[in-house]
Formats: sequence, C-alpha cells, structure tokens
Amino acid sequence: MLKMLQTQLTGQFQQIAKTEEFHIEDAARSLSQALVGEGIIYVKGFEEMESIEAEALQGPEPMPKAKIYIAEDTLTEIDRVLIAARTADHPEAVKLAKEAKEAGADVIALAAVQKDKENRLKQEADFLIDTKITRPLLPFDMRRVGFPSVMTMFYAYFVLRLTIEEIMDDYQE
Repeated sequence: MLKMLQTQLTGQFQQIAKTEEFHIEDAARSLSQALVGEGIIYVKGFEEMESIEAEALQGPEPMPKAKIYIAEDTLTEIDRVLIAARTADHPEAVKLAKEAKEAGADVIALAAVQKDKENRLKQEADFLIDTKITRPLLPFDMRRVGFPSVMTMFYAYFVLRLTIEEIMDDYQE
C-alpha cells in the first residue's frame, strides 16, 4: 500500500508541475507585485485547507505581508487573496473570490477542478492552480481510499512559494 500511495502521489505532483506551470508563474508574479508594493496577501483556506493559513503565517518560511483573511477586512486593488479549497466548486471559496474581484484584488486559488462540475472558482479567480485530487487514489476492498487533498495543495503552494522567491531574487538584483 505504501508503494502504491507513493507512486500515485508522485504522479499527482508531476501532473501539477506539468500542467500548471504557467498558472503558477502568473500567480507568483501577481503575488510578487503585492510584495514589492503596498499590498497585503490575504490567505484563506476552507475546511482541511485551513492548514495553508498556518503554513503561510507561522511556518518556517512565512509568506511576507501575509494575513489571514477575515470578513471584516477591506480589500483593495493592490491586495491579493490566496484561497485554498478542496474543489473549485466550493461555495464559500467562490463567494470570497467574487467579493475580492469586485473589490479589485487579484485572486489566486488552489483547488481541484472536477470534470462535469461548474468549477465556478475557475471563473472567479484570476489564477487557479489545479491541485488534481478529485477522488481517493487507492483501491481497497471494493472501494477507494486515500484522498490527500492537503498534500497536493501544499505541493502547489510550495512550488508557488519557490517561484515567488525566484521572482523576488531577480527583482532585488
């Protein structure tokens, strides 16, 4: 089971790297603009994806200028909103993305795009990085198990974070 999980996760990470490269780069540029300017990077995760908030603010390499988004925050066009949800049809994530867009803030979303679903977050966000996990990965006794949505979200987040580091390094030279 361990080898199967490792193989499946590696495949998911490779798919994110292969298909989301341009979205990651564009999203990193947008976030970098907030870092060199006056903007704030608001971070909001839903359900298990709330873990992005802890990582972005309290992890060993916190996101500069990051703040956890709360409903009372006033967003502006110089701000960025980083949203993490399990899927791109999450109602609260879609609502936040729409409100942020109306305020003029750029929206970066990390969520899985599902076939045969509306995926409204894809329409509302400026940049959506597809985390790819839409069902459990492993067969087990007539069912499937292992739904590592947080792991793929964190992979996408860290690739995004590293891309920001590269952009900021180039900017400072």
